[in-house]
Amino acid sequence: MKKILVTGAGSLLGQGILRCLNNSSNPYYIITADPDFRAPGHSLGDKAYTSRMANDPQFLSELEKIIEKEQVDAMFVGIDQELPLVSENKRRLEEQYGVKVIVSGPDVIAISNDKWLTAEFLRENGFPYPQSALTTDRGGIEKLRQSCSYPFIAKPVDGARSMGIKIIKGDEDLQHVCSYPNNLVVQEMLSEEEGEFTAGTMVIDGKCRAIVSLKRDLKDGNTYRAYRDGDNPYDATISSIAERLGVEGPANFQYRIKDGKPVVFEINGRFSGTTPLRYMFGFNEVEALLNHLFGVEEMKQPQLRNGAVFRAWADIFVENEQLNELQEKGVLEGYRSQYYPFKNK
Repeated sequence: MKKILVTGAGSLLGQGILRCLNNSSNPYYIITADPDFRAPGHSLGDKAYTSRMANDPQFLSELEKIIEKEQVDAMFVGIDQELPLVSENKRRLEEQYGVKVIVSGPDVIAISNDKWLTAEFLRENGFPYPQSALTTDRGGIEKLRQSCSYPFIAKPVDGARSMGIKIIKGDEDLQHVCSYPNNLVVQEMLSEEEGEFTAGTMVIDGKCRAIVSLKRDLKDGNTYRAYRDGDNPYDATISSIAERLGVEGPANFQYRIKDGKPVVFEINGRFSGTTPLRYMFGFNEVEALLNHLFGVEEMKQPQLRNGAVFRAWADIFVENEQLNELQEKGVLEGYRSQYYPFKNK
């Protein structure tokens, strides 16, 4: 049985990966890691570890101890903060421990983690891009003001889930965000008239083998409703972007439509919070990637169904004995929990 490690078990991303593993037709021994012993994703695995924070100097060495001790076959990164360091060490980890590390290279992660670099990558490679300027670039800000109409949107270059976003309604707002030190990029406000989309891509050996695009509604920066109604006309463009970027495995692209073209405003060089939603539409992308990597089945474009996914809360009960052991020892095998699902009418 293959052993799969998922870090960031407390995050929406980590839990989504774990849910896909649990819904796989293949049996896996699932190991979870998270700095918090209360991380809900621990209940979705067979063995749980409390790990170091990504900014801890011992983070990587402790992660390697888990990989070596458990003889991990494949590792998924379930939280953004860990991506750069794991990516930088991907080749070494794979050679030293024989583990398949599911992450793209450092250049992909650097571009994906920076909204200014994302816009510049798209512009330089001839793809539709959001007109953008850093608040520290007076010439760029003036060019943006002259070429686009208000409102603008200012966001941290490394932000996520709509945190730190400011709406720029006029010159006074624009002057204000440019008047103090910050890491904001100012961009044109892309219209929501045709909706917002999230696309999950799977790139193997430089070729986008599979893509699933969903229209979505956001709440608190996360997708809480997703829709699919037939093939997406923008998939070819998004696939080309993923290939040109140099993605290895999964990547997520968020975009809106301008002049009939998809304008990507955010890239995630990883699986995404909508990964388990794509499973509901007919594509378990986590399982498909593992099948490809382990030689079970070649990655291919899936057959999908149409419909909508509505997200709702569900609850897990864990006894104190389980939590106390994990907190005290830092590892717990045979994690037991009680899941209370909805009863569909």
